[in-house]
Amino acid sequence: MTRAPAWILAVALAASPCARAAESRGLVSTRALVTRLESSGRAEAVVRLARRDPLSGRTSTLSGRLALELPGCARLDLSDGEAMTLRPDGGDWLQPATRQLIHGGVRAVAGLLTWWGALLDTSGAEFRETKVAGSGYRLKSRAFGEELSQRVDLGANGLPRRVVAALSPEDSLEYRISSWRFTHPRGRDAFVLQAPRGYEVVHVQ
Repeated sequence: MTRAPAWILAVALAASPCARAAESRGLVSTRALVTRLESSGRAEAVVRLARRDPLSGRTSTLSGRLALELPGCARLDLSDGEAMTLRPDGGDWLQPATRQLIHGGVRAVAGLLTWWGALLDTSGAEFRETKVAGSGYRLKSRAFGEELSQRVDLGANGLPRRVVAALSPEDSLEYRISSWRFTHPRGRDAFVLQAPRGYEVVHVQ
């Protein structure tokens, strides 16, 4: 899965069902989100994604919908038809541009699970967290170091309102997150994508 930046907001590996409750408060930057998820089981939000092309200098934007469930399930549906899911056992990536559905195993998405696992981290063990200006926190992966880092800014309600993921010194993705709502969990099946007719299905381990 080469376009790792499109995969957003997943979690550290776990073998139990998606609705399992967390046992600790974790990172400061994710504490309110995890607490609400423990109570309800599912979080949904509106996302606006912006990426600046380091070659052209142009910024492209997409809107989308985000869904999260503990301990390791995330799904992002974008306005151009692209969709991504992450689960403790892997993830899926639907690509309308290439008419492909990629199913990835745990090894294929390991870095992404670590990267975006920050938003659902229940222990704080996977990341180093540093307070930065305003309501922001810098998170760096203990496993991948400087290679995988992100900034999380919190809103007045304590929930993430902005996430900036560093892809390289010249390239980053900015996600603005709004309209958080919490509801009952749907379970693993809600985080498994199916290929539309005419799409090629590719399995990556």
